[in-house]
Amino acid sequence: MRRIFYLITELEIGGAEKALYELATRLDRRRFEPIVACLSGRGPIFGRLKEKGIEVIPIDMRGWWDLGAWLRLRRALRANRPHVLHTFLFHANFVGSLVAIRSGIGTKIASIRVEEPRLRHVWVEFLTQRLTDVFTCVSESARQYTHRRAHVPMHKLVVVPNGVDPSDCDAPVLAPPPEWRLPEGVLMVAFVGRLDRQKNPLLLLRAAARVVREAPQTVFAFAGTGRLETQCRAEADRLGLSSSVRWLGWLSDTRPLLARMDLIALPSSWEGMPNAILEAMACGKPAVATNVGGCAELIVEGETGFLVPPADEAALAERILRLLRDAALRRRLGAAARERVEREFSVKTMVEKNELLYEKKSAEKNVVPF
Repeated sequence: MRRIFYLITELEIGGAEKALYELATRLDRRRFEPIVACLSGRGPIFGRLKEKGIEVIPIDMRGWWDLGAWLRLRRALRANRPHVLHTFLFHANFVGSLVAIRSGIGTKIASIRVEEPRLRHVWVEFLTQRLTDVFTCVSESARQYTHRRAHVPMHKLVVVPNGVDPSDCDAPVLAPPPEWRLPEGVLMVAFVGRLDRQKNPLLLLRAAARVVREAPQTVFAFAGTGRLETQCRAEADRLGLSSSVRWLGWLSDTRPLLARMDLIALPSSWEGMPNAILEAMACGKPAVATNVGGCAELIVEGETGFLVPPADEAALAERILRLLRDAALRRRLGAAARERVEREFSVKTMVEKNELLYEKKSAEKNVVPF
């Protein structure tokens, strides 16, 4: 049996956190023993992992200067003697690569979750690549981007796409709260994600103003919080969208929203492979997204959804309107989206690819399982 030590920045609800949860809880326990550590905070997924019987170690790091946290993590690695250290998110990738020096860990794997444009992140990936055996990238686009920007050798970059379980959409879900109950004939466009610069919700609001002029019985639901929330609310008021927008805040379970919405829109400025689109596709809903990162590896143009150029509010509005006006098209694209997830992006496939990687890299390092 091989012991896998997962290190992640935090355990709030997010794409990376969900991926780690699915991976840690679905590993073949006859071959692998998962342990999870988080650098800061506890978050909802912290408790969910513990409920599944997985050891979760809080490091409680208060900042880079927190020497005690570095020592706690070092002691945790030495005490558990993992065969593989697998880190998720930028801060965990950085801290894990340094703490693992001379730790006796056989294989060190870092995760590339997004095509990060910030130069500081790119430089850290470049400087720490020698301390990492392999990087798992959520898309081929992220693989090419990391090679091009951070100069990580291609042989160190492996694509392991995100995966979801379509059966989650078939399970009974709670009825939506009263504020989601809309009059008959009202269609809902949903946004699921952080209200920040990467996800670019302001672009969707500007597109929404165009849509509502043509299709006034349309509601845009924003599920998420973030630094741009106040600005987004002010922009919605300025555009006269107060009655056409619902601010749902952070949702611990997005399934009631996915069941109620008619399509999802994601106007990101940059991406890796967005879980929000994957989950919507798994629930049989079409997507309209900007053609950035791995979005084109999820959405087949005109077959499972639509792709539009980044920052193009007119194109975004036009594609949304096309779906709103054609119920048969929504059903056809939604059904094809679900089939694509089942065929190529199941959580089972994601777990199996990671398991094969752990075994392959351990064999290359001659790490003997216990």
